[in-house]
Amino acid sequence: MAPVNVQGWIHFNFGDFKSFFFFFSKFRRLSQRPTAEELEQRNILQPRNQTDRQAEVREIKRRLTRKLSQRPTVAELQARKILRFHEYVEVTDAQDYDRRAEKPWTKLTPDCVSHDITNQGTEMEVHEESRIYTRFHRP
Repeated sequence: MAPVNVQGWIHFNFGDFKSFFFFFSKFRRLSQRPTAEELEQRNILQPRNQTDRQAEVREIKRRLTRKLSQRPTVAELQARKILRFHEYVEVTDAQDYDRRAEKPWTKLTPDCVSHDITNQGTEMEVHEESRIYTRFHRP
């Protein structure tokens, strides 16, 4: 239903007001929005021109190639005792079986949980004065 203008006042029915409020509540205030600089740092907003972008990519490539070229060799890592190889490798047969882990949480029921918690009261001694601070489910 459209708003009605009566003597300079605009009247909305409740449904229109709700949809109006819902629509505008999704927007941020301008003061809360991140600046263009912050958006560029998060790689959300691309730099303004293509030449800046290409220069940035070239700089990243140069930095990465320099890092890769300065990596230590295998011999250096072995000399510094960071990398160690065994001279002999033993290979044995292993039986093929299902190596997926069990999922015990799929078997839990409220009664099972209640029973476990109740039985925990007998596993550890509690001082008589502290027993009032200990609560277990009823059996």
